Amino acid sequence: MTAEKILTRKDGHIARFEINNPERRNAMSFAMWQRMGAVFEAWAEDDEVRVIIVRGAGDKAFSAGNDISEFKEHRSDRASIDEYTRVTARAYAALGRNPKPTIARIEGFCIGGGLEIAQLCDLQIAADSARFAVTPAKLGLGYKLEDVMLLAQNTSMKHAKELLMTGRLFSADEALHMGLVNRVVAASELDATIDDYAAMIAGNAPLSVKAAKLIVHEAYRTGGQQNRALCQALVDACHASKDYLEGQKAFSEKRRPRFLGR
Repeated sequence: MTAEKILTRKDGHIARFEINNPERRNAMSFAMWQRMGAVFEAWAEDDEVRVIIVRGAGDKAFSAGNDISEFKEHRSDRASIDEYTRVTARAYAALGRNPKPTIARIEGFCIGGGLEIAQLCDLQIAADSARFAVTPAKLGLGYKLEDVMLLAQNTSMKHAKELLMTGRLFSADEALHMGLVNRVVAASELDATIDDYAAMIAGNAPLSVKAAKLIVHEAYRTGGQQNRALCQALVDACHASKDYLEGQKAFSEKRRPRFLGR
């Protein structure tokens, strides 16, 4: 049953991850969080995968976050809360630190833990009908420092406070203004737009895309905490690759390059 709630497939170099729990607005159960961590850890090591698309089943919700009906069982005392946190932290790390570019396809409600999943992706493309909220204040929950940092880094201090303090639903246009999403398109154009983006990224040099993702993350570290050695190693790996030579050759021959990721 767990596997059916998380659907995965690969189309060439594009991997697709689907939260398949539409009857509960694609809420994430404890078992689904466990499965998510394992899937993204495996894809991080899969050379065939160049882009990952994350979506919710149906058109009603990307994800409404954690399955609150499980809180009595999995978040009722310190030990169970710690275990729940460990499992979700593994899933977040496997997605957020994944070296492969990730795209969140957002349609319907994107709330709480579901919004965190979307924010951990590199790009967020939403339908104009999407709705967003962060709701711990409506549940008596406290948001951990790491969760608040993720929200503030993707928006701003002012917007993070507004999202957390009100718990209200925000429109797709408001989410775009806040920086929660990259693009908003008509629902009828959502799949075509995301497929175009995925194909565009998958067709680029994998080492260059990886370097871009990881170096941008390092660039946003504060207090001189950037790992400059890592950044230089990523750049050097691009310049030493066969793809670097292929890119130059394709340019001179006026054709599309055929990148191999090495």
